[in-house]
Amino acid sequence: MGHIPVYGMEHTFLDEKTGLLYRNSRFRQTASIHTHTFYEFFIVAEGSALHLVNDSIQTITQGDLVFIRPKDTHSYQFYYSDDFRIINIGFSEQLLQNIRLFLDHTAMLRTLTESELPPCVRLDKSGREEISVRFEEIGALMDTPKIQKTVFYAKCCLADVFTRYFFSYDTEEIPTVSSPSWFQPMLNEMQKFDNLRIGFPKMIELSSCSSNHLCRVFKSVMSVTPTEYINSKRLEYSVYLLTQTSKEIIEISMLCGFSSLSHFYHLFKKKYQSPPSRFRKMNGNYIQDSSPKTTGTDL
Repeated sequence: MGHIPVYGMEHTFLDEKTGLLYRNSRFRQTASIHTHTFYEFFIVAEGSALHLVNDSIQTITQGDLVFIRPKDTHSYQFYYSDDFRIINIGFSEQLLQNIRLFLDHTAMLRTLTESELPPCVRLDKSGREEISVRFEEIGALMDTPKIQKTVFYAKCCLADVFTRYFFSYDTEEIPTVSSPSWFQPMLNEMQKFDNLRIGFPKMIELSSCSSNHLCRVFKSVMSVTPTEYINSKRLEYSVYLLTQTSKEIIEISMLCGFSSLSHFYHLFKKKYQSPPSRFRKMNGNYIQDSSPKTTGTDL
């Protein structure tokens, strides 16, 4: 992969007076792959996209609130339609430390900053609209000469976002839907490209239970079958390879774990309403041979 720009060092700087950055972007306005010297929250105000982050691929959709750290390398890719819109608030290390001192929750913040993938929560309609408005209010204040008011309001908003959506204070707030202790570690391992290619046999190996029991638990927790989950993740990886590399479609099919090219075509067309070749022509704006690392890497 070629040079990855560092926002805050090369361009897209924080405001010098406030230590903040505000963006309200449609899909075609979002940045290509980059990293930062600062932190960032973004809320998906409309639509859906594939979030390419840390050599992994996540599906983000309306209401998702994501915490991006300086170490994260990410960009966005087409997913179904171009109505995707995000609202970003970037903020400095110093501002985060001020929030940390105010909240007095160093351990909780460390968990958020040190996790492998960016923490993400999905808000309901009222929560999404509230956070969107508050981020827009920060952006509006940044256009005024009221520097102290802008910074104070931003600190209050960001501290509230952390405490309401990313910190846990009470066991009663833990979701009632439970899963066995082995389930989440298994799911984490199944995000890795190599494990995803192997598919269901690897899932059985990681869960250490029978295939029937695994299917029952998976359906109960995820509301889809293991095969549906695996195929969905494989197809998301194929979108990345189609739009970001020049690999042949038959090779992409094999890299994603599909043993049958016709089966890959059938599933792809069913999910994206277009065969892979046409999808690439419509959305392959950055075709280059830059597929992510595949050994011990998350999807």
